[in-house]
Amino acid sequence: MLLVRRTEGNDIAYNSRGNHSLYPMKTDSLFYRLFQSDPRLVFHLAGQDFPSTQSFRFGSREIKQTGFRLDGLLEPSPDCPDTPLSIVEVQFQPDDDLYLRVCGESLLYLRQYPSGRTWQVIVFYPSSAVERVNPVSAPLLALPNLHRVYLDQLPLLDSPNPKFWLIALVLAQLPRLPEIVERVRRHQREHPDDGVDWLDFLETLLVYKLPHCSREEIQAMFGFNDTELKQTVFYRQVFGEGKREGKLEGKQEGRQEGEAALLLRLLERRFGPVPGNARRRVQEADADTLLLWGERILDANTPEEVWGP
Repeated sequence: MLLVRRTEGNDIAYNSRGNHSLYPMKTDSLFYRLFQSDPRLVFHLAGQDFPSTQSFRFGSREIKQTGFRLDGLLEPSPDCPDTPLSIVEVQFQPDDDLYLRVCGESLLYLRQYPSGRTWQVIVFYPSSAVERVNPVSAPLLALPNLHRVYLDQLPLLDSPNPKFWLIALVLAQLPRLPEIVERVRRHQREHPDDGVDWLDFLETLLVYKLPHCSREEIQAMFGFNDTELKQTVFYRQVFGEGKREGKLEGKQEGRQEGEAALLLRLLERRFGPVPGNARRRVQEADADTLLLWGERILDANTPEEVWGP
């Protein structure tokens, strides 16, 4: 289960001096994609063992009476009843009430969807500096099924799993970015048929991590060639071939079209090909509506839930 809070759209990261700073990087989306592509990554990061034959389903659930929604659910397959449900919180900004909230929401979920399984909460922080504990929530830290993981204390770059390297890239100081990017690209070149679109992950992450850099500056900084980037889903759908032909009429319109393209891309990732009527609906929506739909998409079980009432 992936519980992600999108309060102000800003997450804690590191600046070039190694200190924490705020920048508009959507780490919730990145971790959601990583866990969706490989649910076992949760257990690898938490240092936990699991049956090698165990399969998991990653989705989302709504807690109906309260209006809460669990953004992601890491649920083992029915043939392994002893494997616990895992409630995962990726927390990249300080939250004084986090443990009260995540434990409260978890208990509400377990009551509404009884399965008889054991359960655990795993909280991922970029570092211990982000964690906040108040006197009211402090006793919860003694729960045996509450696990805290500080990502900066893990040997991410020593792992043979290149998805760990992407997480290291999220945490890295600016001078280390080229080294990590090149390591991922080398893996991509050496394993072209591993089923993962590494260039798409890299471009998405770098665009979010370096919001003040243009795509051309990112391309020059990390040695991407134009042919490579034109092959990524991010390039084709977010930037749009037609939009690079001088058809944008002003900065605001260009931003709105980019948001529409990004929403279409996310819809396709979650629910498959987007029908023509839904595509037109997105392209004709105003900026406020696109923002609302973008907030709903990671919570939605169906495309209809994106549009809302």
